[in-house]
Amino acid sequence: MLTQLVGFFAAFLLAANALFQLALTAGVRWGDAAFGGKVAQEDGSLPTRYRVMSLVSAVVMGLLIVVVLSASGGVNDGPISAGFATWICKSVSVLFALNTAGNLASTNKIERYVMGSATICLTVSFALLGWFL
Repeated sequence: MLTQLVGFFAAFLLAANALFQLALTAGVRWGDAAFGGKVAQEDGSLPTRYRVMSLVSAVVMGLLIVVVLSASGGVNDGPISAGFATWICKSVSVLFALNTAGNLASTNKIERYVMGSATICLTVSFALLGWFL
């Protein structure tokens, strides 16, 4: 039961992040809260190259939702095996830890506190699913 709760929590955070990235892709003026806040245009939106990067990020988050739900048993007979999903969780926990370090080092307060908190939670969730549960 705990494993499923961790999986659903991580899936929720990933979905929220994917929606944020899709909003950036669509041109919503939240560019100050992404990419260190340094690439936003004058109107607050992202340049085309960074919009594409946000779209790729949203797709990756969607795939990670499938992984985390498979690893946690949140979906029965998921599209990937639980063992492979657990291995991916181990790898992604390391990537999220590195991402967290970057977020916490940012000079942008939104990225440091909001995104940093989210990636701390994702790091812990993926680490629990991959290494401990």
